[in-house]
Amino acid sequence: MKRTIIYLYLLWIPLVSMAQAAGLSSSQIRVTPDDKAVYEKVMEVLAPVREEPMPVLVMKAAEAMLETPYVGGTLEQEPEMLTVSLARTDCILLVEACVAMAQTARQEDRSFVAFCDNLRQLRYRDGLVDEYASRIHYTSEWILQAEARGLAAEMSADIAGSALEQYFSYMSAHADIYPSLASNKELTDRIAAVEERLGQNEYFFIPKTRLESNLEKIRHGDMVCFVTNVEGLDISHVAFAYEYYECEHDCCPDGRGCSNGQRQLGFLHASSKEKKVVVDKMTLTGYANSMASCTGIRIVRFL
Repeated sequence: MKRTIIYLYLLWIPLVSMAQAAGLSSSQIRVTPDDKAVYEKVMEVLAPVREEPMPVLVMKAAEAMLETPYVGGTLEQEPEMLTVSLARTDCILLVEACVAMAQTARQEDRSFVAFCDNLRQLRYRDGLVDEYASRIHYTSEWILQAEARGLAAEMSADIAGSALEQYFSYMSAHADIYPSLASNKELTDRIAAVEERLGQNEYFFIPKTRLESNLEKIRHGDMVCFVTNVEGLDISHVAFAYEYYECEHDCCPDGRGCSNGQRQLGFLHASSKEKKVVVDKMTLTGYANSMASCTGIRIVRFL
């Protein structure tokens, strides 16, 4: 007979019975009532449009998450288990939460348990929650797994076709800044093995110098990955492409469909600067050009 064990850990509530129901029998789930309240709010928004294409659902979820506080490092807790963080988020947590909620909205089972199962399969390698090294830490691997599961397709090669020489070593080379790796050589070696494997793949990107001329190929709701020149690191930030229209004559509400309307491509993201989820005031091109460490972007489209 299943028994539900609920205990408090720094105000987080691991729900063992829910984990068992979702196929997470070897782990638990950290979640707060506030996180569950956000889930219910977003799912109410998605319910009327659940038959729409995936990008529509993803962006409806993202817009419902606007103003959510930005907090980094929420996953860095021991022991390793699936942590749901909807009431506070960072850039990659926002993306995967919106994708998982969009997935769940399209399913017959739209329970919170089903959402947790979808989240687990996005965040952990092969969906298996074991320990720190089983979590996907590099965005490139996150993309590869989403593609393998038929949830997304990277469009970078089709848009620009520029090969990206990408090496992975940042985590193992800077193990001292990661609490879980600092005093654990065996775990660091496991991360290094993942890095070596990722380095064997072929990658493409859109260089900053070619971004402006390729904006029309980027769609509202695409995942934007900002490529960095930091040695051994692939992606420094992620966001959603956000399309809007401006009309300099103020003859219409938003410029869309107006002969005077001009398409602009901005982005929606969890901003560490604004400390919340926002539609950024900068354009996508402007933001990329403002960061010396950014060499270009990669584009992922949800299916």
